[in-house]
Amino acid sequence: MYRIKTGKITLIGTIVISCVVTFLLINNSATKEATFEGPHSLSPEIQAENERKLKEVEEIQTLLYQEHGFFEQVNKKLEEKGYTFHMLLAIYSKEDIRVKYILENKEVTESVQEEVTSIFYESVEKTNLDSNAFNLIVSGSNDGPDW
Repeated sequence: MYRIKTGKITLIGTIVISCVVTFLLINNSATKEATFEGPHSLSPEIQAENERKLKEVEEIQTLLYQEHGFFEQVNKKLEEKGYTFHMLLAIYSKEDIRVKYILENKEVTESVQEEVTSIFYESVEKTNLDSNAFNLIVSGSNDGPDW
């Protein structure tokens, strides 16, 4: 089994992001093809909305992963506290960003969850992001999917 370097953009996180973007691109392509199929096609308004959402997701992803950006700050602070982890990300819109930290080296107690949550939301505040847009889950490596 290959060991993925933790604390950075992980293979799993990259796959999740790629799947979301691919889904949106496929959905967007299907929408464009549907416009040429006749009376059951999607309206130009729906097409424009889909394109707007795709662009929004791409902009959010760029903002979160830019150099010295949000995730770099959070991950660095977690590493300084001794956490080994993987991070998963799902962006549905600028109001619905889901983040899951899977801790590998510590039991996920209430105090550990509070510490990770505190570090995460302090960085949200420092980078002037909307804390209400984020849904954070902190779990152990043996926990099942929560979203």
